[in-house]
Amino acid sequence: MHPADVIAALRKRGTSLRKIAIENGYSHIQRVLTSPWLAAEQLVAKALDRRPEELWPSRYVNPADRALAFKQTRRIVVTMPRIRKHSSRSAGSE
Repeated sequence: MHPADVIAALRKRGTSLRKIAIENGYSHIQRVLTSPWLAAEQLVAKALDRRPEELWPSRYVNPADRALAFKQTRRIVVTMPRIRKHSSRSAGSE
């Protein structure tokens, strides 16, 4: 599917690549339109109720390549940074 068609289909569903990215912990996923990116392909396909190989058939020509990509995909745990507690010391109390 042409990148413009993917964007148009997302807009028709009231979403965008930016919204999908933010909802899934990414800052952006625009690169998925021009380069293979397993995780982002899955997210976009899900938003369109399609399979990734329907959107990007040329990326799925050799199933062994995609199986290897799935195997090599790392799962990460997103953690929030610790909030630093401000000390209650005042400058004049020392």
